[in-house]
Amino acid sequence: MRWLAGLVQACHLLPSLAVTAFGTAYGALAVDLPLPTLLVLAAALLVGQLSIGWSNDWVDAPRDTTAGRPDKPIPAGLVPRGVVGVAALAAAATCVGVSLALGVVPGLVHLVAVASAWAYNARLKSTPASPVPYVVSFALLPAVASTAASPGQWPHVTVLVAGAALGVAAHFANTVGDGEADALTGVRGLPQRLGPRRSMSRWRSSSCSLQRHCRSGRSGPAWAARSCSSQAHCSRRPRRR
Repeated sequence: MRWLAGLVQACHLLPSLAVTAFGTAYGALAVDLPLPTLLVLAAALLVGQLSIGWSNDWVDAPRDTTAGRPDKPIPAGLVPRGVVGVAALAAAATCVGVSLALGVVPGLVHLVAVASAWAYNARLKSTPASPVPYVVSFALLPAVASTAASPGQWPHVTVLVAGAALGVAAHFANTVGDGEADALTGVRGLPQRLGPRRSMSRWRSSSCSLQRHCRSGRSGPAWAARSCSSQAHCSRRPRRR
C-alpha cells in the first residue's frame, strides 16, 4: 500500500489528469469525436502522462536524493526507484498500443509528443534546449484529437502556436522556486541560465502571447480560449516535470 501511495505521488497525478482532461475536452468540443474514440483518446493521453511523470521521478531520483527533497517519493522512501522505473516503462509500452488504436497518424503524433517529454526528462532539461520538448509536446496535444477524427485533419496553425506558447509558459513558470535544488543537482536548463527574474518575464510574455491567440478567435471556440488562458496561469506551480 505504501508503494502504491508512492507511485501515485510519483506520477504527478493532478497535472496528468489536467492534461488528459484538456485533450479529451478538445476532442469532444472542438473536434466532435464520437464517444468510443474519445474514450480511447482519454486512455492514450492518461497512460502517456503517467509514463512521463514516472520517468521524471525515475530519472531524477539520484539528483533528488542529493538535493534532499523530502517532497519526492523516491528520496522519501515511499517507493523504490526500480518500481517507479518499471511503472514508467510499462506505461510507455501500453501507451504505444493505445495510441495506435486511435489510428496510425494520431497514434504517431501522440507518441512523438510523449517521446519529446521523455527526452526532456532524460537529458534536455539540463541544456539550453530545455523549452523545446514543451513546445513540441504542448503544440501536438490538440493535433492528437484532430487527426483522430474522420476524416482527420491538422488543427489551424494558431492552435499549434497557442499550444507551443502554453508549453513555454509552463516550462518557465515551473522552474521558479527550484533554484537551490537545481543548483545542487546540476540542472541547467534555459530558465536556470536566465535566472528567476528573467524566467518570470518569459512566463508573462508567453502567457500574454497565448491569450492574444486565444482572444483572436482563430485558435478555437470560446471554451478553448478560456481553457488555454487558465491553463497558462495554472502552470505557475512547483515543478512538475
